[in-house]
Amino acid sequence: EGGHGMAEEGGMMRLEEPVSVSVPCEYCAKQVDKRELRKHQAYDCPQSELRIMQCPKGCGQNIEARSLEKHIVDECPLELVPCDFQLSGCPRRITRRAKREHNSENIEYHLSLINKGSLERDDRTAKVEKTLRAREMELQGLYTALDQERKERAEMFDEFEERMMGMLEAFEDRIKENTDSSKKALSGSVLTTNNVDSMRRTVDGLTYDVQNMKKEALDMSVRVRRMQTAQAEQSSGPGGHRPAL
Repeated sequence: EGGHGMAEEGGMMRLEEPVSVSVPCEYCAKQVDKRELRKHQAYDCPQSELRIMQCPKGCGQNIEARSLEKHIVDECPLELVPCDFQLSGCPRRITRRAKREHNSENIEYHLSLINKGSLERDDRTAKVEKTLRAREMELQGLYTALDQERKERAEMFDEFEERMMGMLEAFEDRIKENTDSSKKALSGSVLTTNNVDSMRRTVDGLTYDVQNMKKEALDMSVRVRRMQTAQAEQSSGPGGHRPAL
């Protein structure tokens, strides 16, 4: 590698010129004297990250190429940046170094923007609350209508059940009266065994039919109650409870 050599001349040692050693640049692969490599990478190599460049914004700073973007985005005083009150509505873009002056000169303007934004937010909030109240009243009306419908159905089913049971009981009473009348009417008559057996079978059949009708009515009543319970649970939401408004 490059360095100074020693040579003897006239019985005396003298310092020789350093030996030049070329090495490739890691960025452009050009062969460069090792002693000039740093200089080459800083000023000559077009691909070097260490190349010294002047800020294109005109701030006068010299920056390595690898740090130029960060300098412009975060540091350069001449880079145009949005106003600190951009979210409040200020449209201005000013140089980074002029931000403080801009803020100082526009205090009232920025305060008016903040106040305007606050009023607009309050207005939007009021509209949302009004909409929510309307939806709440609408839901309350629906729940009231559902409750009324369930109540009317329950009353209708109860009335139907009561009427059916009354009809069955009346029918059973009439059959019993007819049977007793028949027995009294026939008590003094001469009947054959076959006639008596036939009448008994008729009465027993009527009694059996009445009992079956009562059983069917009770079964239907149970099914109606189950249907009412299922409808109530379905309309009340998960867990069988009405959602809170």
